[in-house]
Amino acid sequence: MRAVALLGPVAKGHDVRQFEVAGVNLFTGNELDPTDQPDAALIFGGDGTMHRHLGGLALKQIPTLIVPLGSANDFAHSIGIESVEQALAAWRRFCVSGDNTHCIDLGTIEPLDERSQSGDEDHVPWQGESLESLHFVPDGPQRDPSSGAREELGGRIMQSQLRRLADAEREAARTVFFGAIAGTGLDAAVNRRTLKQSRWLRAHGGYVVALLQVLGGFRPPHITLSVEVDGRWETRVDQPGFLIAAGNGPQYGHGMRLTHEARMDDGLLELCFVRTLSKPRLLRLFRAVYSGAHIGMKEVEYFRAARVRIQTDPVAEVFADGEYICRSPVEIGVRRNALRVIVGG
Repeated sequence: MRAVALLGPVAKGHDVRQFEVAGVNLFTGNELDPTDQPDAALIFGGDGTMHRHLGGLALKQIPTLIVPLGSANDFAHSIGIESVEQALAAWRRFCVSGDNTHCIDLGTIEPLDERSQSGDEDHVPWQGESLESLHFVPDGPQRDPSSGAREELGGRIMQSQLRRLADAEREAARTVFFGAIAGTGLDAAVNRRTLKQSRWLRAHGGYVVALLQVLGGFRPPHITLSVEVDGRWETRVDQPGFLIAAGNGPQYGHGMRLTHEARMDDGLLELCFVRTLSKPRLLRLFRAVYSGAHIGMKEVEYFRAARVRIQTDPVAEVFADGEYICRSPVEIGVRRNALRVIVGG
């Protein structure tokens, strides 16, 4: 068996050596080689390192083990890997029997441009042709032979297909995967501040420190959230709020269970919207987040959806897995069974 070790910024060679077992060629790489298909991938790092590799892992469907060595390891904890020792036990079992893998969902984020928001998402490649020059067949519209353009038909179809292929590739490039929670508002502002902290501080209460630094000057944006229902977009939230979060997993930020009830294999996002409230009340809510007790508070709206669109006024940053992704507006969804993870007993 061939396995690739993907190292985070602080992982060292001795971390990898613990996972070297007989019969396994464990090699180290900084990226997944697009021409290579290892039998397994081991990520030695935290949420940020995991997030960096999600696209390639989802594309290749490689069984993946998370070895929690980062300053934040909420994704690993959410799938039951809470220590290096548990990761090592799961790895040894996988090497022996291979029966401890589980398919989970991943969240997806796509920036929305003006064209996609206006509803013109399906470009019509024959737009502009007059009805007199077209006739319609099961394969789509074609120029009428009497127009003298039959010889152009094959070329135009090829151009249309190439255009659609290019559009699909661009859309794939626009999609960002996330494992745990994505959101905007106060949480994004706090995440932005934590990026300036040392790794030690981030691992030892840095989020709380950043929250206290940001809270005094934070002004809640106006948040509009639309939910897809039977192919239509319905507005569910349209008011100022401190934050909106979409969870594929239950926790982030060292155990803050903002989307406490989220499951990683149900095809749904858990949405948590926090309305405007006083700063003392917000600090009380913050303490409740670690146990999920904020769900049910009058300032919190909590619901499920498979696909949502989020706009903010003013435009705000969107973070996921503690990493900056883009600016609003965005569409957030779920990719079912997108990642195969190696789990413990």
